[in-house]
Amino acid sequence: MNEGKARFKIKVGEFEFELEGEESYVKSKLEELLKVIPLEKFLKNEKETSSLKFNLKDLEGVAEYTPEGKLYLTVPADSLTSKEALGIILYAVYPNRLSDEELSEMLSLSWKPIRKEAVRARASELKREGKIIAIEGKYGLSGAGFQWIKNEVLTKLKH
Repeated sequence: MNEGKARFKIKVGEFEFELEGEESYVKSKLEELLKVIPLEKFLKNEKETSSLKFNLKDLEGVAEYTPEGKLYLTVPADSLTSKEALGIILYAVYPNRLSDEELSEMLSLSWKPIRKEAVRARASELKREGKIIAIEGKYGLSGAGFQWIKNEVLTKLKH
């Protein structure tokens, strides 16, 4: 490597980030990355990656990722209610949370077109049922919601 040049490479789960160039440029980009993804996330990623792989194994035949990394549902749209479809998406990204806009985009691409207002309405119903939690405008499955998807919804779809 030339003097004044730097190279940075990190792998997080299945994603790899590599940057090479002037030392000051690489350093500034690394600092920006650490603002978006705190160092603790990198350090605990191994545990999260294994739980995500477990969730994806449960979703075989129900949901898949495109080569671009987009999640989509592979079951017929009429085999799921909107709440079940929303729950499956949240199950696939568990323990992470998604905004109504992100959920709307993912559901519209892989299930049925659904506006973010409709996502918020279904999410509100699921929240009342104790199946999801909402923190700072982002939704995630609660423990009860995780069990609901795993034991009821996925079981129904696979039989």
